[in-house]
Amino acid sequence: MTFPLDPPADLENADVLRAHDWQAFSEVDLMQNHWDRPGWLEGRRTYHWMLSFHDDQAVQDLAGQCQAELLRPDFDPVPLDALHLTVGRVAFTDETARATVGRLVEIAKLKCKPLAPFALDVGPLAGSRGALRFTVAPWLPLLELHRTLAEATHDVFGGADRMHTKDFRPHLSIAYCNQTVPVPDLLPLVSRLRALRPAETSVEAVSLVELRRDGRTYRYDELARLDLAGR
Repeated sequence: MTFPLDPPADLENADVLRAHDWQAFSEVDLMQNHWDRPGWLEGRRTYHWMLSFHDDQAVQDLAGQCQAELLRPDFDPVPLDALHLTVGRVAFTDETARATVGRLVEIAKLKCKPLAPFALDVGPLAGSRGALRFTVAPWLPLLELHRTLAEATHDVFGGADRMHTKDFRPHLSIAYCNQTVPVPDLLPLVSRLRALRPAETSVEAVSLVELRRDGRTYRYDELARLDLAGR
């Protein structure tokens, strides 16, 4: 389910985006088990569009600082070498021919070529019903990227109820909830961590990955990297 349900009033202003995420999380009563997800059978994998931060030291440092304060049995930290921003799910691998994936990559490369790299601020910490996660700002270039990849995906797969940009809420999760947790009990801790300075990074490429679940964590293998060339 889309969270927050309503988008922020301003898609570029970092202060507005951060306040919107925090307000939405503060209004949640209970976090739920993120891993209780339909369709995810043991060993099943998916194709996803992602932004990977496995080699971004600034983002990893901020995530690591927060995770060090979140050593609790009710949360599963995201490995620092698996930090990612999910742009959209394409399909389950067992329902998709590899030739179809290859065609998708070629179409997406052409569509993404005019997109330029862009700066992105990661943080501060907020949350959703199933994860503690960083606000990211601004949203406009992320929405443009999502819209472009959604067009490519729809060209190959059709609609099939996937990748609707109106439902995209960019974020970067750092810890997944594995049981029911009262949010009011968490707010003082998360509020303190919000004082940490956001990380500054840049987005220069998007990846198509094969995503899998290893216990209570996500791991993925990059299948294709699409550089944003701006030309």
